[in-house]
Amino acid sequence: MREMLIQYRGKRSQKKMAEKYGVSQQLWSFWELGKSTPKPYIMKQIAKDSRKPMEKIFSDAFDPRS
Repeated sequence: MREMLIQYRGKRSQKKMAEKYGVSQQLWSFWELGKSTPKPYIMKQIAKDSRKPMEKIFSDAFDPRS
């Protein structure tokens, strides 16, 4: 689970967040679960919007041991 991504979503629905980033609700859910990782340009936008480093939000994607 990507806790920082879930915290960033807050009380907004997955559907609302998916619409904001131009993806499906299912894909947003996969991102939160760590089953999938956004494309780099979307990771950068989420990092900018959330004011958190994308390396922290998506730490599993940046972990060389994975």
